[in-house]
Amino acid sequence: MMGAVLRSSHPVPTFAVTLLSLLLAIAFGVAPAQAVVVVVAVFLNQIAIGLSNDIVDVERDRRAGRTDKPLVAGAIPRTTAWAVVITATTLSIALSVSINPRVGLWQVVFLISGFAYNAGLKATVFSAVPYATGFAALPALVSLSAKPPELPAWWVMLVGAILGVSAHFANVLPDGESDKAEGIRGLPQRLPRVVTAAALVGLTGVASALLIWQGGFASIWVTIPVGVAAVFVSIVAAVLTLRTPLTLWPFRLSIVAAGLIAVGLLGVLRLT
Repeated sequence: MMGAVLRSSHPVPTFAVTLLSLLLAIAFGVAPAQAVVVVVAVFLNQIAIGLSNDIVDVERDRRAGRTDKPLVAGAIPRTTAWAVVITATTLSIALSVSINPRVGLWQVVFLISGFAYNAGLKATVFSAVPYATGFAALPALVSLSAKPPELPAWWVMLVGAILGVSAHFANVLPDGESDKAEGIRGLPQRLPRVVTAAALVGLTGVASALLIWQGGFASIWVTIPVGVAAVFVSIVAAVLTLRTPLTLWPFRLSIVAAGLIAVGLLGVLRLT
């Protein structure tokens, strides 16, 4: 049962976002005990969001013959899946509040963003908004877990928002045509494929430029190589998606690019 739950929670992004929260905890100097709590809270957040997405999409997945999905295959009853979502959500918020009520507040923002996307925003022109707000909330809730609890610099949250939108575009690219056939017309689905691929590169470039600019001279030996590498990875992702439309590599590579930016942020915060 636990394996089926993990498979239904979109394990690649779940573990990627959890790893990002760990990198951020190190970057912000969060004490080990609090770091463990906030990372587990983010993991539960992603379990809840990912699993609820599969619950909402179960009929669509059934029509598409997605028997690899545990809910479609009957490996998890829908009532059990909802119980897991509610439990994971409750624990994520409770753990966050145990660190600091403000951490709990930003965790709620992250959760609401994900649930709003699953509930219907993904089919509208505003589909990128939940990704932007959710990934802006991530550095905020991790930074507030440190002592003293402080919000991160504005540009750190902006980089998070930009990377979130980039991940959204990359995630949609392989399923764009099937999404449109099902009536899901989010922002990336409304754009020509080449524009979506170009936006993926452009967004990563803006995030990298912000990192280099705000990192300052003292950290350019970290930020420039990391920023250039992140843009290169996004270019590879864009080329792959134009040549092989159904490949999942653009999304995987967008995660790599986000990880590189997080490493750059770690360098900036540790050097300044």
